[in-house]
Amino acid sequence: MKRTYQRTPKEKRDEIVSVFLSGDNSAEELAEYYNVNPHTIRTWVKRYRHSKKVVSLQADTKALEDMARKKKEEKSPEVLALEARVRELELQNLALNTLIDVAEKNGIDIRKKSGAKQ
Repeated sequence: MKRTYQRTPKEKRDEIVSVFLSGDNSAEELAEYYNVNPHTIRTWVKRYRHSKKVVSLQADTKALEDMARKKKEEKSPEVLALEARVRELELQNLALNTLIDVAEKNGIDIRKKSGAKQ
């Protein structure tokens, strides 16, 4: 028995394309749910992208991971030295602020007061 398909209304096609572009479902899943051929869904999506110049909302995680890894590897020695110095200064700042807080808790006033006369 030959399977026949009916023409899908434009509203339904737009809905299917929208759901597909959201990235939550594959063409096969949508085809089963909406009783439409997966190849037909891909054709609709292709036409939609071509007419609207749209990029899929699905993230290409492999490309993003490769880009992140590449950026880490490409840091120059100067950048690495600066990053290490920033971490060192942040720790020093934290240590000094902790020291001042402990001193003030014990009644020793260390922080400079603005406008104070000497």
